[in-house]
Amino acid sequence: MSLSDRDLLARAFELALSPTCYSWFERLADVQVPGPLRAPLYQSLARLGGVDLTDVAAPLAAFPSVGAFFLRRLADGARPIDPDPSTLVSPADGMLQGFGTFAAGADPILPIKGAQVALGRALGPAYREAIAAGGHFFVVYLSPRDYHRVHLPATGCVRSWQSVPGTRFPVNALGVRACPEVLWSNERAVVELELEGADRLFLVLVAAFGVARTELAFATPEEVRRRAGGPPVALSPPRSVERGAEIGAFNLGSTVIAVWPAARDPVVWLRRAGPVRVGQAVVRFGHAGA
Repeated sequence: MSLSDRDLLARAFELALSPTCYSWFERLADVQVPGPLRAPLYQSLARLGGVDLTDVAAPLAAFPSVGAFFLRRLADGARPIDPDPSTLVSPADGMLQGFGTFAAGADPILPIKGAQVALGRALGPAYREAIAAGGHFFVVYLSPRDYHRVHLPATGCVRSWQSVPGTRFPVNALGVRACPEVLWSNERAVVELELEGADRLFLVLVAAFGVARTELAFATPEEVRRRAGGPPVALSPPRSVERGAEIGAFNLGSTVIAVWPAARDPVVWLRRAGPVRVGQAVVRFGHAGA
């Protein structure tokens, strides 16, 4: 794609994401669907989008709107958590698009599936220094057909979170063509988790095109948006959470980036790029022969 073509595509997205158009996306998602129409409508959406309905916890008629349907919870036991406590598990259903180790630097930039991930800018200024000595990361992309709730990859304490303002480009291939830096320029919420041994891990929840509302277990979508651009919000006391516990949710599709400093070297990557589900082990701490 030429620079002028990319500029035109980016401009088209900017127009579609104007405050007026954006509010219409949200209103449409929140329209109350009449009870008798809910199950047929959601079944049709599932067929069109390839959504798996076999493990949905509630009957389809229980979801009052399309937005509520996309935020559906799964039945208990639908996503078992890997029993090995030395592993980090996937925080979301989706595609594992990138993973690895990055060297020390103020703002390491990594190419992930055509996008550019500036990890320091993705975290925001409050947390950027935590990874300046190098570390590890992985990226999970959620499409609109995926389960949209986000879970914790490790047991620990949630110490703080921050809402970072930004653009609202799609995080799919089309959006990346228009804005290669989409994974660090879009709106996002960053959650700081303290692991055992005082190590830190950050989850970056990157919002996407359309209904870009992000909610956290301790903050509503309205609060996340209201605090955009403000300082981190410290939880007092920090909230203890178990591996696999729900931490937040997206409307429609988006991306989760897990980043942590290199203090827990070495790591063993257990999964290559491809489909992944909540609770499946992605990486293990320890030596390759462990």
